[in-house]
Order: sequence, then structure tokens, then C-alpha cells
Amino acid sequence: MNLASLTRARKQLDAFREDLRRLVNLSRRAAHPRPRLAALADPSVPVLAMMRGAAAARAVVGSSLGLSRVLATVFHVDVWTDDIGGGLRLPHPFQIVLGDGTRIGSDCTLMHNVTIQRGPGTVVEDGAVLGAGVVVLAGAHVGQRALIGANSVVRGTIASASVAVGAPARVVRVATSQGAPS
Repeated sequence: MNLASLTRARKQLDAFREDLRRLVNLSRRAAHPRPRLAALADPSVPVLAMMRGAAAARAVVGSSLGLSRVLATVFHVDVWTDDIGGGLRLPHPFQIVLGDGTRIGSDCTLMHNVTIQRGPGTVVEDGAVLGAGVVVLAGAHVGQRALIGANSVVRGTIASASVAVGAPARVVRVATSQGAPS
């Protein structure tokens, strides 16, 4: 155990704190009378806890201590990368595959049955939303705040602040400078 491994573990715990903070903020926006309690009841909390805990354990002791296996067996969530930003949201945390070498930015939302294939250069930037059944092929790049529609297959680059659908995914809308879709 060295300082670098402890720093990586701390990064994972900080990311989990950001995951929870995002859930609390979403509960507040929904005017829930007890936003912290509502956030803890979110179905993604146990998955995020195991995912972040496994990454922290890998950083410190070189093994996920079985958490990755439990995650894969119970939720069918296979995580092969530790490069995942804080504020991740998994509203339906089942059948998700995050491949080795991929990078997922902060404040992203991944619905169920999402696959992000392994490979260098496979990136989902900050604030992106991937709908149910989305497949991001190796080497693809999803821009900031992009929305990928259900069952789309992403190859190549999807621009920031755009909406893409289909197989292969094509941009159907791009946000204007004021943030509204054009």
C-alpha cells in the first residue's frame, strides 16, 4: 500500500459521495419532504456502493474482495474500468457493461441494458444520458450533455449537447447557445 493507491481509493470514495449528492439534489428538485431518505431508497445506491467499493479495494489491496463478483451475479453489472466520474446515476441498475479502458465523465446517467465496449478512446463525457439498450462501440465518443435514445448504437463521435438515435446513432437535434433544442 502506497500513497498513490490510497489516493486512487480516496477518489472512488469521493465519487460515491458525489453520486449520493446528485441523488439528494434530484430528490430536492422533486420536492420530496425527506430528500436524503429518498436518495438512500434509490435502487442505484447498492450498485454504486459496490462498484465504488470494489474500485477502492482494487486500488488498495489489488483485489475487489469479491464485490465485483457480487455486482455481476446479483445485478448483472460488469464494470471493467475505474475511470468513472462522480455523480453517476443508474435509475434501473441491471445488465450494464462498462468495458476496460473506457472513460465515463461526471454526472452521467446510464439506463438499464447499456453496454460501453472496451477499448482506448471510448469516452462518455460529463452529463451524458444513455437510454435503455444503448451500445457504445469501441473508440466511440459521446459529447458533454448528449442524449442517446433507447436501443441506439453509437459509433464515431456524437457532438456535445445533441440528441442522437438509431443504429447507427445519428444526431437529430442540437442545443442552441441558450440550451434549448433547435
